Parts: sequence; C-alpha cells; structure tokens
Amino acid sequence: MNKSVFWSDILSKGAILGGVMLASHIFEQVATIYGKSMTWLSIMGFESIIAAVIFVWLLYRFTKQYAQEVMASQGEVKIFTYGNGLSYAVLVSILAGIIVGVGAYVLHNLIIGHEAYVKGMVEALKDALASAQLPSTMMSSYKQMFAQIAAQPAPTIFSTLLSSVWSYLCWGLISALFIAAKTKHEPKLFNNSDNAAE
Repeated sequence: MNKSVFWSDILSKGAILGGVMLASHIFEQVATIYGKSMTWLSIMGFESIIAAVIFVWLLYRFTKQYAQEVMASQGEVKIFTYGNGLSYAVLVSILAGIIVGVGAYVLHNLIIGHEAYVKGMVEALKDALASAQLPSTMMSSYKQMFAQIAAQPAPTIFSTLLSSVWSYLCWGLISALFIAAKTKHEPKLFNNSDNAAE
C-alpha cells in the first residue's frame, strides 16, 4: 500500500479514537466539576478504567484491520512486520492525543472558563475530602494545595497540546509494543524440510 493510503488510514482511525477519548475526557471533567459528590467521582473513576480498555481495544482493532488490508494488497508472500504495526499504532495514538488536547483546551478555557474550571476542581476536591470525614487537622493541611491550584495560570494551547500528546504517546507506545507483536505476520520463506533436503 502506498503512503497516501497509509496516512489516510492514520487520519481516519486517529480521528475516531480521538473522538472517543475526547468524549471520555469531557465526561470526566464535567463529572468532577459539576457532580461534586463521591458517587460521581466513583462513576468517573470507573469510567476512566473503561475508557482505558476501549483505547487499547480500538488501537488493536485498527492496527489489525490495517495489517489485513496491507497483506490483502500483497502477492503470495504476505508480510506485516513488527515495525509496521508499532509505527501505525503510535501514530494513531498521537493523532488522538492532538484531538483530545485541542478539545480539552476549548472545554477548559473557552466553554467552562479557566476561573470557573479551577474553582470547580477545588470545590470538588474539598467535597471529596469532606465526605471522606478526614480529621480537621488534615483538612487544614490541604489549604495550601487548594491555594496553589487556584493560583495556576490558564494553560496555553501549546502546553495543553504538548501534555496531551505526550500522555497519548506514552500510553500508545506501551500498548503498541504488545499490539505490534499480536498483529505482525512474518512467514518463513524457507522451512526446515527444504534446508534438510539441501
């Protein structure tokens, strides 16, 4: 398959994966800021585990589909190397990270607003700690942490993108190490019987 087909597949599958992960990110942020209860935080934690499983499953499925398409376009000898699968999965993951980063920036800074976002995060943390019924001495020790969170400046789109891409690059690479091993197809060109006959 030529490079145009490769990049077209990267863009389409990366967009799908990025859209799914962005929807998960939006749900988690909204649940944290507006839920303001341990129930919602528990739901968010459970959802984040499901999102991680979906991420790996989609990345594996997309890589496997691409491997099958590549081998279908080949002749009698069908090859899909470990490097092919690794590079494909990592690039799809990076594109997903770009989409999530842009979406996160728009959500945090343009839709919710940085001040409202930080305020909601602080209140959610306070409510979670209060519901945990921690001693008042421990609660007072968190005041400095809350002050530091509230004093954080609004992130730039560059820093948001960099953080998201780095996160998805790391998780994508870890997943791709195993996915590439599962999707590779490198048939032996010479079998033992041929060697023995020689």
